Amino acid sequence: MSGRLAEIVALLDVPDPFSVEELVRRIAATRQRPIVLRAAAMPPEGPSGLWIATGTTDHIWYAAGTSPMHQEHIVLHELGHLLCDHETPQPDPDLALRLLLPSLDPAMVRSVLGRTAYSAPEERQAEMFAMLMLERAGKLPSRVRPLSPELCALLDRVEAALAPGLRS
Repeated sequence: MSGRLAEIVALLDVPDPFSVEELVRRIAATRQRPIVLRAAAMPPEGPSGLWIATGTTDHIWYAAGTSPMHQEHIVLHELGHLLCDHETPQPDPDLALRLLLPSLDPAMVRSVLGRTAYSAPEERQAEMFAMLMLERAGKLPSRVRPLSPELCALLDRVEAALAPGLRS
Protein backbone atom coordinates (compact mmCIF):
# COMPACT_ATOMS: atom_id res chain seq x y z
CA MET A 1 0.00 0.00 0.00
CA SER A 2 2.71 2.54 0.93
CA GLY A 3 4.56 1.92 -2.36
CA ARG A 4 1.51 2.97 -4.37
CA LEU A 5 1.01 5.98 -2.11
CA ALA A 6 4.63 7.00 -2.48
CA GLU A 7 4.20 6.85 -6.27
CA ILE A 8 1.07 9.01 -6.12
CA VAL A 9 2.79 11.58 -3.90
CA ALA A 10 5.94 11.57 -6.08
CA LEU A 11 3.90 12.29 -9.22
CA LEU A 12 2.14 15.32 -7.73
CA ASP A 13 3.20 18.84 -8.61
CA VAL A 14 3.67 20.01 -5.02
CA PRO A 15 3.93 23.80 -4.68
CA ASP A 16 6.96 25.32 -2.99
CA PRO A 17 6.29 27.02 -0.69
CA PHE A 18 3.55 24.54 0.17
CA SER A 19 -0.08 25.64 0.06
CA VAL A 20 -2.90 23.12 0.29
CA GLU A 21 -5.11 25.44 -1.75
CA GLU A 22 -2.52 25.60 -4.55
CA LEU A 23 -2.04 21.82 -4.41
CA VAL A 24 -5.81 21.37 -4.78
CA ARG A 25 -5.83 23.79 -7.72
CA ARG A 26 -3.03 21.87 -9.44
CA ILE A 27 -4.68 18.48 -8.87
CA ALA A 28 -7.97 19.82 -10.23
CA ALA A 29 -6.21 21.21 -13.32
CA THR A 30 -4.41 17.91 -13.94
CA ARG A 31 -7.63 15.90 -13.53
CA GLN A 32 -9.59 18.51 -15.52
CA ARG A 33 -12.25 18.39 -12.85
CA PRO A 34 -13.01 21.11 -10.27
CA ILE A 35 -12.35 20.50 -6.59
CA VAL A 36 -14.27 22.80 -4.26
CA LEU A 37 -13.06 23.30 -0.68
CA ARG A 38 -15.65 24.29 1.91
CA ALA A 39 -15.30 25.00 5.61
CA ALA A 40 -18.28 23.75 7.59
CA ALA A 41 -19.40 23.35 11.17
CA MET A 42 -18.89 19.63 11.67
CA PRO A 43 -20.62 17.85 14.54
CA PRO A 44 -18.25 16.76 17.34
CA GLU A 45 -19.41 13.16 17.07
CA GLY A 46 -19.09 13.12 13.29
CA PRO A 47 -16.24 13.26 10.80
CA SER A 48 -13.90 16.23 10.59
CA GLY A 49 -13.92 16.08 6.80
CA LEU A 50 -15.97 14.77 3.92
CA TRP A 51 -15.39 14.20 0.21
CA ILE A 52 -18.35 13.91 -2.12
CA ALA A 53 -17.92 13.43 -5.86
CA THR A 54 -20.77 14.63 -8.02
CA GLY A 55 -21.08 14.13 -11.76
CA THR A 56 -18.95 17.18 -12.51
CA THR A 57 -17.18 18.29 -9.32
CA ASP A 58 -15.38 16.98 -6.24
CA HIS A 59 -16.43 18.68 -3.01
CA ILE A 60 -14.27 18.56 0.11
CA TRP A 61 -15.69 19.82 3.38
CA TYR A 62 -13.42 20.34 6.38
CA ALA A 63 -14.06 21.39 9.97
CA ALA A 64 -14.27 25.15 10.28
CA GLY A 65 -13.74 25.19 14.04
CA THR A 66 -10.23 23.75 14.19
CA SER A 67 -6.69 24.99 13.67
CA PRO A 68 -5.38 25.81 10.19
CA MET A 69 -2.85 22.95 10.50
CA HIS A 70 -5.64 20.48 11.30
CA GLN A 71 -7.75 21.84 8.43
CA GLU A 72 -4.82 21.29 6.07
CA HIS A 73 -4.47 17.71 7.32
CA ILE A 74 -8.20 17.07 6.85
CA VAL A 75 -8.10 18.35 3.26
CA LEU A 76 -5.05 16.19 2.51
CA HIS A 77 -6.79 13.16 4.03
CA GLU A 78 -9.84 13.71 1.82
CA LEU A 79 -7.54 14.23 -1.20
CA GLY A 80 -6.05 10.86 -0.31
CA HIS A 81 -9.48 9.25 -0.73
CA LEU A 82 -9.93 11.04 -4.05
CA LEU A 83 -6.48 10.22 -5.49
CA CYS A 84 -6.57 6.60 -4.33
CA ASP A 85 -9.85 6.10 -6.23
CA HIS A 86 -11.86 5.23 -3.14
CA GLU A 87 -15.59 5.09 -3.63
CA THR A 88 -17.37 8.17 -2.35
CA PRO A 89 -19.41 6.87 0.59
CA GLN A 90 -22.89 8.04 1.30
CA PRO A 91 -22.39 10.26 4.34
CA ASP A 92 -24.57 10.31 7.39
CA PRO A 93 -27.87 11.63 6.03
CA ASP A 94 -28.23 14.40 8.59
CA LEU A 95 -24.70 15.67 7.95
CA ALA A 96 -25.11 15.50 4.17
CA LEU A 97 -28.41 17.34 4.33
CA ARG A 98 -27.01 20.05 6.56
CA LEU A 99 -24.00 20.55 4.27
CA LEU A 100 -25.61 20.14 0.87
CA LEU A 101 -29.22 21.15 1.34
CA PRO A 102 -29.46 23.42 4.38
CA SER A 103 -32.90 24.71 3.39
CA LEU A 104 -34.58 21.26 3.22
CA ASP A 105 -36.24 19.46 6.12
CA PRO A 106 -33.94 16.54 7.00
CA ALA A 107 -36.91 14.34 7.92
CA MET A 108 -38.27 14.69 4.39
CA VAL A 109 -35.24 13.21 2.62
CA ARG A 110 -33.41 11.22 5.32
CA SER A 111 -34.51 7.86 3.92
CA VAL A 112 -33.04 8.64 0.48
CA LEU A 113 -29.42 8.60 1.70
CA GLY A 114 -27.79 5.41 2.98
CA ARG A 115 -25.38 4.98 5.87
CA THR A 116 -22.09 3.59 4.63
CA ALA A 117 -18.47 4.43 5.35
CA TYR A 118 -14.99 3.85 4.05
CA SER A 119 -13.32 0.60 5.02
CA ALA A 120 -10.57 0.68 7.64
CA PRO A 121 -7.87 0.04 4.98
CA GLU A 122 -9.14 3.00 2.94
CA GLU A 123 -9.05 5.22 6.03
CA ARG A 124 -5.48 4.12 6.77
CA GLN A 125 -4.50 4.75 3.15
CA ALA A 126 -6.00 8.26 3.17
CA GLU A 127 -4.29 9.02 6.48
CA MET A 128 -0.95 7.75 5.17
CA PHE A 129 -1.38 9.91 2.05
CA ALA A 130 -1.89 12.99 4.23
CA MET A 131 1.23 12.21 6.25
CA LEU A 132 3.35 11.55 3.14
CA MET A 133 2.18 14.85 1.63
CA LEU A 134 3.00 16.77 4.81
CA GLU A 135 6.42 15.12 4.88
CA ARG A 136 7.08 15.95 1.22
CA ALA A 137 5.97 19.54 1.82
CA GLY A 138 8.39 19.82 4.75
CA LYS A 139 5.52 20.47 7.16
CA LEU A 140 6.31 17.64 9.60
CA PRO A 141 8.81 18.20 12.39
CA SER A 142 12.26 17.15 11.28
CA ARG A 143 13.65 13.91 12.56
CA VAL A 144 16.09 14.13 15.45
CA ARG A 145 19.63 14.51 14.15
CA PRO A 146 22.34 12.37 15.72
CA LEU A 147 24.26 14.16 18.45
CA SER A 148 27.93 14.89 18.04
CA PRO A 149 30.32 12.82 20.22
CA GLU A 150 31.24 16.00 22.10
CA LEU A 151 27.62 16.80 22.93
CA CYS A 152 26.99 13.18 23.97
CA ALA A 153 29.97 13.34 26.35
CA LEU A 154 28.74 16.63 27.79
CA LEU A 155 25.23 15.24 28.34
CA ASP A 156 26.71 12.13 29.99
CA ARG A 157 28.66 14.36 32.43
CA VAL A 158 25.57 16.47 33.21
CA GLU A 159 23.47 13.35 33.76
CA ALA A 160 26.13 11.83 36.02
CA ALA A 161 26.35 15.02 38.07
CA LEU A 162 22.58 15.37 38.49
CA ALA A 163 21.71 11.74 39.09
CA PRO A 164 24.85 9.86 40.10
CA GLY A 165 23.05 6.70 41.27
CA LEU A 166 21.07 6.15 38.05
CA ARG A 167 23.99 5.27 35.77
CA SER A 168 25.51 1.82 35.74
